[in-house]
Amino acid sequence: MEDKLEPRILFSERLALLIKYKGLTNVELARAIKVSPGLITKYTSGKASPSYENFVKIADFFDVSMDYLRGKSNSFNGDPGDNKRIDAWIGLLETMNMDEYEQRRIVEALRLLNKKLN
Repeated sequence: MEDKLEPRILFSERLALLIKYKGLTNVELARAIKVSPGLITKYTSGKASPSYENFVKIADFFDVSMDYLRGKSNSFNGDPGDNKRIDAWIGLLETMNMDEYEQRRIVEALRLLNKKLN
């Protein structure tokens, strides 16, 4: 039974992170993919799994791979090379013993650096 719950939990966690990262509300996402806000809440709380159609809409909306959403990859775009880099960054951050505020500041600094490089 636990094996069946894990993909749903991974999906719900990643969806919640994407919503937060983009600065959206459940209502805004629901409107964008044409579902009810209550359904988005069920997805983010792990109480429901999306239909294939809604799964594709969510991946397309956030421009991430379906493998990322289902927890099969840590890369937004599905590039296996990204997985190794992301795992290395996560490992580094975990060893630094930072509180949540410090982690957010580092992530924000990386976002700003990324914008300057692109």
